[in-house]
Amino acid sequence: MVRASHHLPPGRPPHVVVLGGGPAGSTTAALLATWGIRVTLLEAQRFPRHQVGESLQPAAFDYLREQLGVGDEFHQQGFGRKYGAVYRWGESDAPWSVLFDERLETDLPTLTEASLLCGPYEYALNVDRAVFDHLLLQVAARRGASIDMPAKAIAPLFRDGRCVGVEVERAGVRSRLDADVVIDATGHRCLMGRHLGTTTQATDLRATATYTYVQGAGGLPGPLARHAQLVHAIDEGWAWFIPISRELTSVGVVCRARKRLSEDAFWRMLDTARFPIDTPPRVTAPLRFHRDWSYSHPRLHGPGFLMVGDAAAFVDPILSGGVDMAIRSACKAAHHVRTSLTHPESEGASGADYSERVLAEYRAYLRLARYWYGNNRSRDGLFWQAQQEVAPDSTALRAFVYLVTGRYARDRDFPVFAQAQERDIFRRLGTDRTRMQRWLETKRQPR
Repeated sequence: MVRASHHLPPGRPPHVVVLGGGPAGSTTAALLATWGIRVTLLEAQRFPRHQVGESLQPAAFDYLREQLGVGDEFHQQGFGRKYGAVYRWGESDAPWSVLFDERLETDLPTLTEASLLCGPYEYALNVDRAVFDHLLLQVAARRGASIDMPAKAIAPLFRDGRCVGVEVERAGVRSRLDADVVIDATGHRCLMGRHLGTTTQATDLRATATYTYVQGAGGLPGPLARHAQLVHAIDEGWAWFIPISRELTSVGVVCRARKRLSEDAFWRMLDTARFPIDTPPRVTAPLRFHRDWSYSHPRLHGPGFLMVGDAAAFVDPILSGGVDMAIRSACKAAHHVRTSLTHPESEGASGADYSERVLAEYRAYLRLARYWYGNNRSRDGLFWQAQQEVAPDSTALRAFVYLVTGRYARDRDFPVFAQAQERDIFRRLGTDRTRMQRWLETKRQPR
């Protein structure tokens, strides 16, 4: 048990309130409760509940295993294995892949589906988020976190510049819940950021997603079959095909539409992506709509509070980093809270370190997303015309710098792709070398 911090009444253990039961909130609550800290998690909806964002990365499961000692229960749910992603995106319309395990670049032609699944290759899972999130919430409960659900956080409460609790609504009745630390994991609600007026959008990456789920879809030829995510650029934006299980597939379109696409428009766009879907498709859910606007906050901490997961920052989903970033930020947040409760004098410095580390990852993802969009040479639609002025930045230039200088630089503590993969991505995207070189020269000029 951590010792009480300086602002607590003598003898009272610290109380941390987590707002939201998604991956960020549940992971934070589970870690803190494991360390003996009193935790209350407030969740507005009753789980299990629907959530988009089914395509995960291996790092998410690495963090859950390393930090919480869990992982096997997720692999026992029948979720689809994901060995990487296959793209139609870039200089030509030919498909190409980014695989998690570099050995597959050479081994794949010699494998069957059965030998792939039995092999020692790194993979992630494509998950049903309703099941995945509920399992993670149950982990937090087993570790000792008190789960209050449904209970909606209405507003943070401050006294003398410090967050001291939250106003909560349960069954239409509002009350106050005191806390020594409030962790905002409210996702796109950004409860703390909007209360403070600090939410800042990346206006060049505003997009929306319309999606649904189908039964009985096919997969790729060869061993990857239904074990890879498909991402195809279309004139209106891009489309995804994510096999969640043996039978269920998430399909969606990301574009500039400000509202849900009509049924006709949605299926017309998906047809151009040429996914292996039955005609007519066996649809299992109505069309759903989600805003994928990238945003962040200048700082993710303050006296008595932290922001984690999507409540802290969100990047366009093209690189499938949302759940991964949520879990990573949750682990960092939990360690910060434990440190600040144990050593109250360190709260400010520890919070600043947490903010900078999470925002550094956000900026790296944002730069890479801009690079990905700004270098698609195979499409001429209005969506892509709007991306032509997207400015490249340092993370996106790593492959380019490697090719033109023979040197290779990687963001500290934040590997995104392997070196060989970056060279291949550079080639596949058809990067404009002249434009990149011009940008590099402007950066080298003395200020």
